[in-house]
Amino acid sequence: MKSVVLTVIFLLSILNVTAIASAQGDGLRGDPEAIAEAKAMVQAMGGEKIWSQVASVRFVHDWHPYNRPDIYREIEILDMTGVRSWVEMKSEIYHYVRAYSPEHGYWSMTNGEFSKGSDESLQNAISRGPFSLYRMARGVARNDSYYEITFSDGDIPGSKQLQFSGPDGEPGGYVILNARKEPLVWATNQYRYTFGPMKQFGSVRLPNWAVYDNGGTLYEMVSFTASHEPPELSLFAEPEH
Repeated sequence: MKSVVLTVIFLLSILNVTAIASAQGDGLRGDPEAIAEAKAMVQAMGGEKIWSQVASVRFVHDWHPYNRPDIYREIEILDMTGVRSWVEMKSEIYHYVRAYSPEHGYWSMTNGEFSKGSDESLQNAISRGPFSLYRMARGVARNDSYYEITFSDGDIPGSKQLQFSGPDGEPGGYVILNARKEPLVWATNQYRYTFGPMKQFGSVRLPNWAVYDNGGTLYEMVSFTASHEPPELSLFAEPEH
């Protein structure tokens, strides 16, 4: 019974998130002042014209966990036209690959050992996916009615946060901006990061580094590339094992 319920929830989630593939309806929903703030954020990140045309991104992070002796490099590719992600993390002692997509499910490989993710793991990833900072920036730039944007009290004293919700009205992520309208904090229902200063990466501007909520790890942005073309779906398929 539990697996049936999870499958139903997962299918409903896919129906919801497929809307991020294109701008729809009458545009962004919510508080006009909050929407204006979100558009100012996108302007600080490179502008609506650039972000509206992004179909995929590839970024490289160097991660510095406090409780591990190694520094590992992460490469992630995000499909911005749907909720799909491929990640590789690698150091001298660790090698991890993970992907998820509606077509191929959720899978990972740790030091050569393959593992198939559960429906629940996939549903969590699919639900969280539209609230990536990059997907939200694209949604704002495309005036996508998938998103409702409102203000709420920020978790930094005296701050306001831009709350992003989906079609179901449930909050999925938020951003706190600094005085220059740059993202200072980004969070989903599972993660929270505090960002460092912005840096130019090609035609976009992004935080150069970030610290996880509890300070347990820090990443540095090594490179970031945006493309007008989505990734091949085969990227997210299970490898031979």
